[in-house]
Amino acid sequence: MTDEIVIISPESTPGAGGVGDYTLKLLAHWPRKDSGLLVPKIQNAEAILKQLPSTGGKVLVQYSAYGFDRAGYPRNLIRALIDWKTKARGRLVVMFHEIWGFWPIVNKNFIVQFFHRRSIKRLLDCADVVFTSTSSQAEHLRALSPRAQVHLLPVGSNIRCNEDVDLARKPGWAVLFGLQRARIRALRKMQSSLRSLATVGRITKIVTVGANGDGNAEERSLLAGLALAEGFEQRGPQSERAISDLLLTASFGISAQDELSCGKSGTFMAYAAHGLNIVAVGADRLKEEPICLLIDPRELLNGLSETELKLRAERLRAWQKRTSSWDFIAAKFAEALQLAETSPESFPGRAARQ
Repeated sequence: MTDEIVIISPESTPGAGGVGDYTLKLLAHWPRKDSGLLVPKIQNAEAILKQLPSTGGKVLVQYSAYGFDRAGYPRNLIRALIDWKTKARGRLVVMFHEIWGFWPIVNKNFIVQFFHRRSIKRLLDCADVVFTSTSSQAEHLRALSPRAQVHLLPVGSNIRCNEDVDLARKPGWAVLFGLQRARIRALRKMQSSLRSLATVGRITKIVTVGANGDGNAEERSLLAGLALAEGFEQRGPQSERAISDLLLTASFGISAQDELSCGKSGTFMAYAAHGLNIVAVGADRLKEEPICLLIDPRELLNGLSETELKLRAERLRAWQKRTSSWDFIAAKFAEALQLAETSPESFPGRAARQ
């Protein structure tokens, strides 16, 4: 029996995709530096199987259907994993960043995702431990395979918090961080509420940061339409250190993430890790953390106190550290794989890194 560890990811280059970045962040906090990283290309199940431990071993899969297959159904990878588990008798842990797609029956993708869902059930039935990043995905997976061990594990922040600096918050400044299509979507969706907040002076400036693409003129037009007292900046892509400093300087983060997707958003977690108040369309004081800690634009318009704002930001940051710091995530995967090094002492800098 071998104790070899293989981590399977659809990407391994920084910036190539969210799952690839997630995997690289995980490896930076991983207790075992001798783990292998496999990035399956389009190939048959037998070719993938040959790259996995022949007897025993441990496999961790960062599962993203469209990351592994353009049609959103990586059947060869699923077949190889089931064959490996059956023959090698190793330990299999799967992190579902995505599950199957939901399409109306008249859509041509419906039948593809029907078979994808059926294959995922077989994978769930043989996996030792399963993780996913949102409660809704966890519910779908548990309903599909009631005997599977499915655990909720939100993603980590995609920006390390630069805790060795002491920067003053700028009242009224807000950050809109992420891919440009997500930024434009947020500005469209929140245009009315953001304009109202600008009018009463609760938000005085918005700084956008992140990779630019098609639609830069539309983003500028949407920002200009808010009539912000201190205007706006479009900073484009920045270094991790520069983004961290910005997040530590602003007072608010702007998010159009709904309740179902907050747990899988590295941008959302970056806001939380940096102690920002998140102004979000999905805020709801009656929901569980973190949703109850977000700021509804109407609350700001009605005069939410600075004391309450500070309390929610502190509680949100504590929630992020408690549930999705990278050391915590690495420890959960190590525990699931039954690695010997699962104690806190095995993770250097555990208390310091987030």
